[in-house]
Amino acid sequence: MNANATFSADSCGARATAMAGAFTAVPGGSEAACANPATLVELASPEVTAAYGRLYSGLSDDSSIGQGYFGFAAPVKRHLPGSAAFSWSDTRLSEAYSESYYAVSYATSVYRGIGAGVTLKYMRRGYTSDSYTALDPVFSGGYSKSALGADLGFFYRPRPAYALGLALRNINKPDLGLDAADPLPVEVRAGASYQVRSSLIDIDAAFSGPDYTISAGAEHIFQRRYALRMGLASGNDSRRSVNLGVGGRFGLASFDYSFSLPISGIAGTVGSHRLAFSFRFGADAVAAEELAAAADLRRAQDKAALQEEKIRVLQERLDAVTRAAAAVPQPAPAPAAAPVQPAQQPVVITQPAPADAQVQAEITRQIEALKIELQKSRAEMESLRARPSAAKTAPQARPAPARRTSYTVKEGDTLGSIAEQVYGDAGRWMEIYRANAGSLGRGGEVKPGQVLALP
Repeated sequence: MNANATFSADSCGARATAMAGAFTAVPGGSEAACANPATLVELASPEVTAAYGRLYSGLSDDSSIGQGYFGFAAPVKRHLPGSAAFSWSDTRLSEAYSESYYAVSYATSVYRGIGAGVTLKYMRRGYTSDSYTALDPVFSGGYSKSALGADLGFFYRPRPAYALGLALRNINKPDLGLDAADPLPVEVRAGASYQVRSSLIDIDAAFSGPDYTISAGAEHIFQRRYALRMGLASGNDSRRSVNLGVGGRFGLASFDYSFSLPISGIAGTVGSHRLAFSFRFGADAVAAEELAAAADLRRAQDKAALQEEKIRVLQERLDAVTRAAAAVPQPAPAPAAAPVQPAQQPVVITQPAPADAQVQAEITRQIEALKIELQKSRAEMESLRARPSAAKTAPQARPAPARRTSYTVKEGDTLGSIAEQVYGDAGRWMEIYRANAGSLGRGGEVKPGQVLALP
């Protein structure tokens, strides 16, 4: 089995490890370079992370495996708008074996909210020269091998609470063999995350050559500063692990700790420990989260307002078609058994033409569909308002204006549009019709300058 611990996706920092590597659909800041570079598109401010890990402590051969990680990420506003990151990782086994890489990542939005990212990395695998390796022909050509690798990632958030991620790692199969070819296999990772208020859940599936791993991670933030995390991972060859972690954020600085314990697949170890420190530049992290939540709420409000405007316009079209059909009266045939009295006015029944009826039906269908979408948008707004961060920064509701008792008709007004403006519900036009029945024209027609009483 190849020793490629550093070249795996869950070796970045403590947060990703605490969630068992289920990090493909989670914006990870400066940890994102080795998980999914595309998640850098949601980076709000520059961030630096430094981490150290003691892996597989307590092995029977007294092996000491240490790991270091450093990452820096920042938004890019000029030339290539997006986010860029630099990262370094190094893993060493008792000064006998080492794996390391230097990586540069870049991510940007490419199409309708879909983010794409790429990572280019210089990878090196090295061995220590001793009396055993000096006699091994494998090392006749040297004790180290380096290669260039490339990763590709995609990230999409269809709704504020949902996100999808896809990462393709080592897509060029970098060869790190000494005396023979030993290319790293292409690793495909796909994940989905769901976030509600202060809790986050992510599920990942990873495939690398003949190996596969299914992992699930959860994170809960309480008191808006402290984090509890856990994760479970299971793969082929009876590989299973349980992961736990904690974190805390104090102003611009934060720390994260993770503990990983293999419950099968690796014996004789008491687990792995990682500790990471991060620092954000610029706005306080809590303030940044509040601004992001408020931005989501504003987008939902704008979407609902646009849907309301479309409904209003369609309602006006429907009223216009109805008035046009009412302007062409057709006398209804009188029953044979009931002769019309001389003093009685002829009964007029409006029957819209088939074409008008089809137009009315189509407009009505569009209005009903928009009302359903509007209900969903309002439900999304209520969900966003329920978040503490959004509620704190959301614009305060304006006091309701005093109730109007009259309305002066303007050019293009209809009873439906007036009801929409006054009551916010075009369906209440009948109330205005009843209150002004004596002064309205045929079919409830109104004229510019006419003053209507509002019930």
